[in-house]
Amino acid sequence: MENHPPQTDEPMVLDALPGGHQSVPGGLPQELKECLRRAPRVLLVANNPAITRDDFQALNIGADDVVVSFNNCVLATLLSPQSVNLFVHGFNSPDAYFFGLPYGPEVQRLSTQSDARCFTMLVGCTGAMCPMPQVALYWERIPLPALWNYPVDRPDGKRYVGPSTGFNALVLFDWLRGQAGYDYQLMTLGFSNEAGKRWSGHAWDYERDWLQKSDVIVIPLRRRRWWQKLFRRG
Repeated sequence: MENHPPQTDEPMVLDALPGGHQSVPGGLPQELKECLRRAPRVLLVANNPAITRDDFQALNIGADDVVVSFNNCVLATLLSPQSVNLFVHGFNSPDAYFFGLPYGPEVQRLSTQSDARCFTMLVGCTGAMCPMPQVALYWERIPLPALWNYPVDRPDGKRYVGPSTGFNALVLFDWLRGQAGYDYQLMTLGFSNEAGKRWSGHAWDYERDWLQKSDVIVIPLRRRRWWQKLFRRG
């Protein structure tokens, strides 16, 4: 299978890790590719409890914008069937399941609406799976430099489990917009230290450093008034 990795000074030995055989563009279903070619913006929305409806509505999401949500999709109530929605799920290899599947009621409701354009992306697969319509499928690990060279050992000697679900998608969509026919803006909402609890299994400093050095648009969350903060604690 053919690969088209971006230029990098760090070598990628594609037979060094499982997943090196896969085609990065080949993992995307054709309908999703067409949506991404039309998209003016691709917005990645973190499962960040600090994100509010005001944060989301301020973006004025359009019909051709692609909104990317992750795993349990805790902000599903903010999503609209008028835009393109992509749900990305990471694989838990020890227990052989995908985080966030089966879908919760809000995502199911959205997916069943007649005018909805919904897609699924599965990342980090380690076992045999059959291709499915409208489902992007990527094996662990996706052969792109920032993912291929992801840190393995933590300072305390323990091993990282690999890239987070969000980082897999972020690097993938950053690479894709460098290919012919894809010229969308890439944006993130809630990919920050503004709130939330980070699981220690990922190399967050590495992921944060990559994002800061990229030209991805990082959207700051709107400031809260003091009474809104009190209301959220109640």
